[in-house]
Amino acid sequence: MPLPRFDRLAPDARAAILAVARSHFARDGRDGASLNRIIADCGISKTSAYHYFDGKDDLFAAVAADTAARVLAVLGRWTSVRTADDLWEQFAAGSARLSGHLREHPDDRAVLAAAPPAPGQGGEWIAAMVADGVRIGLIDAGPGLELITAATAAVIGVADAQALARPGPALDHPGEGVPLRTLLERLWTAR
Repeated sequence: MPLPRFDRLAPDARAAILAVARSHFARDGRDGASLNRIIADCGISKTSAYHYFDGKDDLFAAVAADTAARVLAVLGRWTSVRTADDLWEQFAAGSARLSGHLREHPDDRAVLAAAPPAPGQGGEWIAAMVADGVRIGLIDAGPGLELITAATAAVIGVADAQALARPGPALDHPGEGVPLRTLLERLWTAR
């Protein structure tokens, strides 16, 4: 992650550096992007760049974290639901917001596809959804809330990774390309 001097930069300067780097990583890939070209396009010296980051991998990690935070902001907060229909409606609306954002911001999509997800990324939203599902009787918490929440996060994470790796129906029409709702319903239901 960035060195402390980067955090002391003005927010606009940090955002500008991350935007230029995001563009390079999206276009050229994590390995193909040139740190020297990124530095030049940012209009900063090489010395300054190494005061902000330990190297290209560190810069990529900062770009990936910033991109994930921006995407999670688009997802928004989970709001409490009263029925299963409300839960699925909110889930679909969140998926649609994410899909729309990724269509409109292909650099974000490319960076997220190249970045392994951080542990717990989106965890609050998923935990709140699962807790609501248990509360309204949609989810059987018999195996334990922690295990069900982790399994739900894993299923959603795999679906997200597939959608990012090959955009198409799953990215354009949430729930159509990957039978995510069906997978979650099977996971959540006691036999």
